[in-house]
Amino acid sequence: MRWTDLPPSDTASQTAARPERVPATDAALLEAARKAHVHALGAVEDAHRAAARSWSAPTQDSMAGSLHTRHAGAHRERAEALAESARALTESTRALTGSPALPSTPASAAPDHASPTQGHASPTPDPAGHAPTDMPTRQWAQALDAATKLPDPEVGISRPALTLRVGLVAGARLHAGFFGLAELREITAEDWQIQVEQIDLLLIGSETEESAEFLLETLIPAARARGLSVVLMVTSGPAVGPSLSIAERCSYIFATDPEAAEVLRSRCSDAIPVEVIPHPVSPLLHSPVGTRPARSSLIALLGTEQRRPAAHLEEPEFIPPLFDGALGSGRPTALLPPHLTPSFTRGPAPDPRPNHWAIPRDYAPWTLTRAEAATLESPETAARLQRALDVGLAVNAVMDSQAVFDPQILQLQASGTMVLSTYNQGVNSYYPQVHIANSAEDVAKTLETMTLDELRRVQADGIRKIFTDHHGAEVLSRIVQAAGMEAEVCRERILVVADELTEQLRADVASQTHPASTVTTWSQLSAQDSEITELLHAGVDILVPLSAARRYSPEYLADHVAAFRYQSAAVTTKLDGDAASTDDAAHQRRRGVTDLGLSAWWRPELSTALSPERLLESLESSPSSAASPLPVYAIDHLGHRRAGARREIIRERGTELAQAREEFRATAETLGLELAVIVPIYNNGDHLRHKAFASLRRSGMFEKMHVLLINDGSTDASTVDTIEELAATWPNVSAFHHGLGGSGSASRPRNTGLALSFTEFLTYLDPDDEELEDGYWELLERLRGAEEADYALGTMAVWTRKYGVHDYHEWFQPGVEHRDGLHWPTQDALQILNFRPASIEALVARTAWLQGLGLVQPEGAVGQDSYFFQQMFFHTRAYVPVYRPVYTYYGAVETSIVNVISPNYFRKYLILEQDRAAWLREVGLFEVYLEQRFESFFVSWYLQKYRRVLPHDRDEAAGVLRELIAAYGEVRWRDPRGLDFFHSPEGRP
Repeated sequence: MRWTDLPPSDTASQTAARPERVPATDAALLEAARKAHVHALGAVEDAHRAAARSWSAPTQDSMAGSLHTRHAGAHRERAEALAESARALTESTRALTGSPALPSTPASAAPDHASPTQGHASPTPDPAGHAPTDMPTRQWAQALDAATKLPDPEVGISRPALTLRVGLVAGARLHAGFFGLAELREITAEDWQIQVEQIDLLLIGSETEESAEFLLETLIPAARARGLSVVLMVTSGPAVGPSLSIAERCSYIFATDPEAAEVLRSRCSDAIPVEVIPHPVSPLLHSPVGTRPARSSLIALLGTEQRRPAAHLEEPEFIPPLFDGALGSGRPTALLPPHLTPSFTRGPAPDPRPNHWAIPRDYAPWTLTRAEAATLESPETAARLQRALDVGLAVNAVMDSQAVFDPQILQLQASGTMVLSTYNQGVNSYYPQVHIANSAEDVAKTLETMTLDELRRVQADGIRKIFTDHHGAEVLSRIVQAAGMEAEVCRERILVVADELTEQLRADVASQTHPASTVTTWSQLSAQDSEITELLHAGVDILVPLSAARRYSPEYLADHVAAFRYQSAAVTTKLDGDAASTDDAAHQRRRGVTDLGLSAWWRPELSTALSPERLLESLESSPSSAASPLPVYAIDHLGHRRAGARREIIRERGTELAQAREEFRATAETLGLELAVIVPIYNNGDHLRHKAFASLRRSGMFEKMHVLLINDGSTDASTVDTIEELAATWPNVSAFHHGLGGSGSASRPRNTGLALSFTEFLTYLDPDDEELEDGYWELLERLRGAEEADYALGTMAVWTRKYGVHDYHEWFQPGVEHRDGLHWPTQDALQILNFRPASIEALVARTAWLQGLGLVQPEGAVGQDSYFFQQMFFHTRAYVPVYRPVYTYYGAVETSIVNVISPNYFRKYLILEQDRAAWLREVGLFEVYLEQRFESFFVSWYLQKYRRVLPHDRDEAAGVLRELIAAYGEVRWRDPRGLDFFHSPEGRP
């Protein structure tokens, strides 16, 4: 039940009968007023007690349940306060009039004995300042009102709309993705005869609600008869059955999922081209223009796509952490039922389908009614609301896909809005800036602890990603070009001009993710150097002045390029300062440029491009009116810094180990740090920032952690820049760089991190994994209180094709003894447990103990962390069990080394197995391992991976596997799968 507490006078006018008039004496007037007021107070009190009873209904044990209890208590507290007010009013009236005591408390104001939560502590306002009874109705209305005040989205100056008439038979995904980027004509079974005569191309989306019969027997033949190209765009996963009959009748097929494309290639004629294409996003619907600062503190779920690609949600039990975390943060939250999502098609909102997911009843107080949902009016209104929010929610109908996810994942990012989402493989792989809701606590703490600078970084990374990879005009142009029609896509040619080309500036330009076509100086430009002049005459798309007084991050040019794709100003600029000082000016139009070295210019006139003075003069002379808005678009403050603000890293050489040792030791001792977290890094800076590091930042003991960012020689300049930025921002973060070029695995950086640990305790965390619910704090505290234990071990939450928990304590039961709250491995524990390992990311160890073992992970090997734990376990005296997941492992990251199968993949395992075989011989476990573990592991792991090797690589991969087997000498094969491999042509020497 929602509640708005009306003032007593308003309540009286609506709920109380007017008292009869009495003789006009002072006492009588006071008595009449008292009765009216007490009656009104009683009516409001009744409503509060009814609300308290409603809120006290049993709910699940979740944040929603605790909030129900808070709200019930708030209403009960308000009811008691109203009853007390009525009693006080009666007593004061008696004192003034001398009248006898009258009943001061309405009968309805008796204690609410029916409430099961009576006696709970009085609730307090939440951190955002909202009272517990402050429900989303008001915030929803305010957010909608704020959204209407946003400036209209703009077409990108570098990505104008196509002069093309496209007949569209599709659902919401494609309507939204191509919105305004061509003349879209919706074609239905009712109006197709008129529309088909007025289009240049017929585009059918796999999610259309039109019948296959209408498409196959009527529309497609009519389009073909007119000589139109018929294009099918499949936005679902590999289960393309419903689309196959349509695909076979089309001229061209595009699929957003590579797996779906493979299925379509195998099932359709070779004469029909099949290509993979990104999901489209239109800046004329979803855009960051005018969105800073956010217009509303509301967090909203604006519906969920269910009709396509899935008729139901997979694993809906993983949705409550998303909702509970948003509610637990204290931010106002509104949830739009999926069936009420605004549609591009005509007609009223449908009723929910029985087999579709609906928002659980526990969240009814935050779920919008049909009347409230109707205020969205249209997809355009919903898109404006997405732009008005700082944080939005998304629920994925599919988990097990690298390409199919809820379209709001892209739309919210394009709108400059941070996304909190349920798990999906592709979202986790390609959009690490999207926060995956693993627990309500972590979602709430993320929202509570995130600084404004961190929030704006998340949003900026999302904006750049979407308008670099998903611009609807580019997607549509590719389709049009495939259909044999003209559609030009600008490949931005960039001319960088500097006042002085220092070595640092040259290095910054060379490291840009969007490369510069040419680099020159103002003196060369003004001298009209023949090569530069020729380039200018040929046409430069973007002129970017740089200053030797600044350093530029690798995404600097890409941010300007993206801005020209989603807005129409011919000049863009970065802002100088932090998020707090620049937020009011970010993503807004402005008159001029305060620092030429932070600007970029779209196709400037040759006469103005020859000097910085002429560029600035051209702005001063540009007109400004309602028809011609301010000429400069301010992006944000990110991507640049003053020269000298950070240390200089020579990437080819890396960091000196001896110097780093002294610096790391001083940091740990000076700050009194307790736990070293070793993070091995190679070319995965985005995951580092948004996954591993973000999870440590929300930890309650972050300030006591020594975060060791160990770079294994990343070739990606963005990763190096991210590492250095984090180390410069946080005093408890230290960075070490190996020389350029990686070692092939996480072994080397983990070994380095162990050598550079100077805290009492340590753990490991990979860049694409996350600490879970202060897990490392709990491990440390439990280990601190157990002097005989070498480490504390939790369990591991795992996301791959589905969710699971690796319960190491259950696995290890047969090989350990239980004494004094500790687990003591038996002498033959490894063989009893069949050498089964735990994750080294799920433990906190004593640093001195682990360093004292002298263990070294083999460089270049993969799987070395499991081997490392086997060695640790062999030397373990005792450990502390913690019976809950302490970190989340993401096992289906598309770009991870353990998911890319090639002969080189097996060479990395060859290094591992050669080292492990030698160690097993050294400790006397070789024969046991060979008998118990090797064959089963070879068959279940190596041969399973071998099946995923491409045919042209199989012979080479098989040769590496034979070398791997040779490390163990003669193997007595019993498993038929192993025997089949050796009897196959690939398995024979």
